Amino acid sequence: MSEANLDEFLEKFKEEEGLLAFMAISAQGYENLAMDIADMRRYILQQKDIILYYEESLTNAPDDVGLPTE
Repeated sequence: MSEANLDEFLEKFKEEEGLLAFMAISAQGYENLAMDIADMRRYILQQKDIILYYEESLTNAPDDVGLPTE
């Protein structure tokens, strides 16, 4: 899309989607958004690793045979 075909694009978009909305973000805002998404991705991957560690620990844990019961 460019200035030359903006009107054509808008008409076609309105016909196909019915609703037109715009969102604007500054260069600094885009950079902040990208950094936040990268931090969320890092956190999620860390949590997945922690969960995997505990799942493997529980799978390889010795049986409870011989432990006192209440």
